[in-house]
Parts: sequence; C-alpha cells; structure tokens
Amino acid sequence: MEYRELFLSAIATLRSNLVRTVLTMLGIIIGTSAVILIASIGASSIAFITRELSQFGTNYFQIAPGANFMAAFGGGSGEPLTIEDSDAIRDAQIPNIETVAPIGFASRPVSANDVNKTYLVYGLTPEAQVMLKPTILYGRDIADEDEGSKVIVLGIDVSEDLFGNDTDPVGAAVTIDDAKYRVIGVTKSSGSFMGGFFNSAVIVPLNIMMREIRGDEELTEIDISVTDTEILDETMEEVTQFLRVRRNIKDGDENDFTLTSFKESLGIIETVTGLLTALIAGVSAISLVVGGVGVMNIMLVSVAERTREIGLLKSIGARDEDILAQFLIESVVITVSGGMIGIFLGISGSLLIATVAGLPRVVSFPWIVIAVVISTLVGVVFGLYPARRASRLSPIDALRHE
Repeated sequence: MEYRELFLSAIATLRSNLVRTVLTMLGIIIGTSAVILIASIGASSIAFITRELSQFGTNYFQIAPGANFMAAFGGGSGEPLTIEDSDAIRDAQIPNIETVAPIGFASRPVSANDVNKTYLVYGLTPEAQVMLKPTILYGRDIADEDEGSKVIVLGIDVSEDLFGNDTDPVGAAVTIDDAKYRVIGVTKSSGSFMGGFFNSAVIVPLNIMMREIRGDEELTEIDISVTDTEILDETMEEVTQFLRVRRNIKDGDENDFTLTSFKESLGIIETVTGLLTALIAGVSAISLVVGGVGVMNIMLVSVAERTREIGLLKSIGARDEDILAQFLIESVVITVSGGMIGIFLGISGSLLIATVAGLPRVVSFPWIVIAVVISTLVGVVFGLYPARRASRLSPIDALRHE
C-alpha cells in the first residue's frame, strides 16, 4: 500500500470516530498549549525587564559602602563613601568612564498645604539625573547653578500628595524639616521596573543634602556611567582596584565597598527567569506523556475493534509493514494534530495575557519547535506498540475474531 493511501485511510478512520479522536487529542492539546503559554510568558517577562532596565539605564554601575550593597540601607558596615572618593575616581581618568555622580539620601518629613508625609529625599547632581533618565513633567531638573540653593524637584506621586492632581507646583514652597524649599520641577520615572523610583522621590542639590539635611559628608552611593557597555566588567574591575589602593585595603582582605550593575542584575534575572520557565514548561510537558498513554490506550482499543479488518487486509495481500504503518500513521496524526491545535491555543493565550498585563508580546519559537518534535515523538513511541501488535496478528485468527 502507498503511504498516501495509508494516510487517507488513517484520516477516514479517525473521522469516523470523531468524538473519541478529539478526546484522545485532549491530553496532547493541553500539554502543548501549556508548554507554549508558559515559555512565551517567560520570554515576555524577560523582554519587559530588559526594556524597563534599558529605560532606567544599563550603561552604568553603582558603588555602595560596605561589603554588601545593603550597607547603603543600613544593612552592613564599612568605611563610608565621600565626595573625596567620588572626585578621586573622576580625576583618575580611568578609560571608559563617562560620568561620575555622587548620591546621598535620607528619610525626612516633607510638608506643604497642611499635608505632612515622610519621603526619601535624594541629593543629586545634574550628572546623576542625566544618567538615571527621568521624565520632566513641569519645570526643570536640578542644574549646576542650583548648587547651594534650597530648590527641590518633586516626583509626580509626591506632587499629587502635596498639591493635588493635575497641578503645576513650580514656584510653590515645600518644607523639609523646618527649612523652606522652592519647587523648580516635577518628574517621573521613564520606566516602571524600579517601582517608579522618580515618582516617589524628593530631589535636592547634593551639597544641600549633605550640609542642610544630613549634616555630614557621607554618600549613599556613587553612580558611574560608561561609554562602552561591552567592557563594563573590565571598567568595574579597574575602579575596584583603584578604590582598594585608595582605601588602603591589603591583599587578601575583603573590600569595604560593593560594586553592582544593572547589566549584571539583568543577567541574573534572565538566568533565573529562564530556568524557572524551563522548569515549569518541563513539568507541563509531563501532560504530553500522559496524553501519549491515552493515545496508546485508544490505539489498543482500535486494534481490538478492527481485528477482523486487519485479518481481511492481510488475506488480500497487505504486509505486516503496511499494517504497522497504517496504525502508526493514525497515532502520529492524532498527536501532531493535537500538537498543532495546542500551539495555536498556546500562542493565542500568551498574546492575550501579554496584552492584558502590558507585557511585550513575544512568542517562544524554540519551544514551538520542541512541542512539535515532542508531539511527533509521542505519536511514534506510544503508537508503536499497538501498531506492532496489529501487524503481528495472524490472518486466520484475526478473521475468526468476534
């Protein structure tokens, strides 16, 4: 028998038992769609994180005091970073460094219009604002001419808390502790990944932060932008060695400062997300095996029901190979058809979820290929035993079967 005839015969047989065929496909459909859905949502999540980090800035790294980054938030100990450290790094003329931006912050009560709330007040330089890429809604950023002036830039959430929605507060007075500051701008974050950093920030010139608000010369962190992100790691290593020498850290001793970068963080996030996606998708693929067992059971039932048909085919000259191929093709048609339907549902579901959740719409094509291959293999592996059983039936015994 020709393979075209075997294929058409398999289609006709499956259509004659349509309900049973669809129910048999169900496990394959669910397994395939789950794998595609989970893998695509994982890819969309990684794309979202990458996009948000690039908006926030991936061409820079941060230096914080202490042996871990949490020292900046009181979670560690070590020699503080100072303006002198920042100036020394700037003056060292380390290749690839574009901008050095010292940053300090403190939690302080901020009030206006009889509203009094506590916010994080950041002392920034103009370089830091260029590096962190905020979006200005009203007024302007902190500029060089503001050094020593009691001016303030409010995040959009802070502005709405103090002055109400859709209000331009530029020129209004805001009190931090007992000192008056003049609002010169309202800002918001360019991206949302970092929890809207600028949305809830209160920003003053760095020297005002250190002299008027904190009363010391300690920095929370130093941000450094680079011109070439391809050699970011090498630049971080050079800065590390420079600070070790400057801070008299002996060979073998632990650093009393920590360097971290969003590029590094992004790599970790992508790795973790990728592993979790692969793990969950792999677990979901187990349902394909369950579906394969269902295919085997149905094919065994089909062999039992069509025993006389098999005997008749053999009696008129059908070879064992023809019978094997016919039942194997039926099994593969079931699983591949179920896989195609599952792929369509998985892609549609992932695009719908991404649209509703505001994620980039990404389809994981490698997992689609994997799903097709697995569904085909399931048809072959789980259809092989029933097909071999059918092909080995004796024609006489098959014709006598009731």
